[in-house]
Amino acid sequence: MRKYRIMLLLSFWLLLLEFGDFAVVQTKSAAEMSSAQQKEIQAIIQGVTLPPNTTLLVSIHDFETEKNFSYNGTQRLHPASVIKTFYMLAYLEEVKKGTRSLSDVHILTNDDKYGSPGSRIGGSGRLQQAKPGTSYTWGELLELMISISDNVATNLFIADLGKGHLNQQAKRYGLLDTNIVRKIYQRIPGNTHSTANDMNQVLIALYSQEFTADEGYLLAIELMKKSTNKSRIGKYPPEDTIVANKAGTLSSVVGDSALVFFPNRKPIALTIFVVGNDGAGVSRSAGDETIAKLAKEIMRYFLDK
Repeated sequence: MRKYRIMLLLSFWLLLLEFGDFAVVQTKSAAEMSSAQQKEIQAIIQGVTLPPNTTLLVSIHDFETEKNFSYNGTQRLHPASVIKTFYMLAYLEEVKKGTRSLSDVHILTNDDKYGSPGSRIGGSGRLQQAKPGTSYTWGELLELMISISDNVATNLFIADLGKGHLNQQAKRYGLLDTNIVRKIYQRIPGNTHSTANDMNQVLIALYSQEFTADEGYLLAIELMKKSTNKSRIGKYPPEDTIVANKAGTLSSVVGDSALVFFPNRKPIALTIFVVGNDGAGVSRSAGDETIAKLAKEIMRYFLDK
């Protein structure tokens, strides 16, 4: 644990040297960007070709000006694995409070591999194949949830924190239309929902460091930087630009959410979803490239501001 703390502190000083001091920001909604700037960004968005029968959702926060931009940002959707940044933030706040520890150990059980009896967890991750009785620290589980989007690990965090607590925290973080209804592969009525604006607000709350200790914030950024899916916002970053992201995919949703660190200005929070109309399917490769090309132009735009 001592070695782990030293590595995080070293990462903190490296980030300070590269980007300067981190400013504390408000987690509530900030003012919108100027009408001229909104038109410029809308022109960028309109220049992107969407996959057939889909809608684009975009939310941007510029920490340089503390201004927001939203394009269909209040449209409700299932945010897929992008929501996992919210679970991470909520857990790291408990670590800051001292009610949880990243060094505490969870022993994997066979029941952990099921969302409900008879409903085995599928999708991304590797804990589905792990042997029951294997021990993992909560720090290791956090890395699995964020870096490789492990669904079993995600359910452990939802169960540990509780859906009621998570929904209370969503309000504290400034999320306006997010509701955690069920775990992954849990067979109960209803679906978890959120918006692009709310998923971007998670990044704003994370960057503020109001809810995490310094080490918790740095850990979150490192895990998002290590996230294996760089085929969207992280595909075409400008030179010396760092993308700390968490992607998410369902049959009708392709999304990504990232803190984008530039070399000579404060970062932006950027969330983009391509959503199938009325639940229609979305080609993952087409959604990937749409987000990648749009993010490329948005990052270039703010790099020059």
